[in-house]
Amino acid sequence: MNSPSPVAKLADLQRIALKIFLTEESSLKAPDMVPVFHRWIQAQAVDGLLIDVADYSHLPSGPSVILVAHEGQYVLDRTGGRLGLQYTRTQPLNLSLPDRLIKIGRMLIAAGRLLEQDRTLTGPVEFLGNEIQCVANDRLLAPNIPDTAEAFKPALEAFLTTLNADGNWNFTQSSIASERFSVLAQTSKGATLADLDAKLASTNQA
Repeated sequence: MNSPSPVAKLADLQRIALKIFLTEESSLKAPDMVPVFHRWIQAQAVDGLLIDVADYSHLPSGPSVILVAHEGQYVLDRTGGRLGLQYTRTQPLNLSLPDRLIKIGRMLIAAGRLLEQDRTLTGPVEFLGNEIQCVANDRLLAPNIPDTAEAFKPALEAFLTTLNADGNWNFTQSSIASERFSVLAQTSKGATLADLDAKLASTNQA
């Protein structure tokens, strides 16, 4: 029996994370996120069944502060030395792979805009709208090999075209085989989170 193709395996990929990055001018301290995430729980400010907050801000890398929800996690993340906001999906979505990315992207960008507008934070907070990272949290379905990148590219391009059709996005895959499969998408065409939010809101996907 032949093994499933990378494309066929990726059709079942559900454990996906998207991350947006703070601008160099932004100032966001991890301890400040703990009360913010607690307020989000109290106000049900973002999508999901919000449960609790975990503080790992003492660690030098990786997740710093996590807002745990039933469906996934909102994370202030400094993996790779770059601070940003990540949404990690842990529960299945009954959608095509491109539409899964759109759904996760909507949730992430909505959360990012809340942070940009939060006046309780002491420093300026702004996210780059021309850079987004996608991580597959499933080494079986998405091993970090070139075949996975080729199989994943059409779904990622469809998602990025929704965000910025004129972006001419460039892709960089993680080159370390032992790491999870991840792709950093970048474009020189500038955009704000408000721009991206508006583009995603105009799609028909629920």
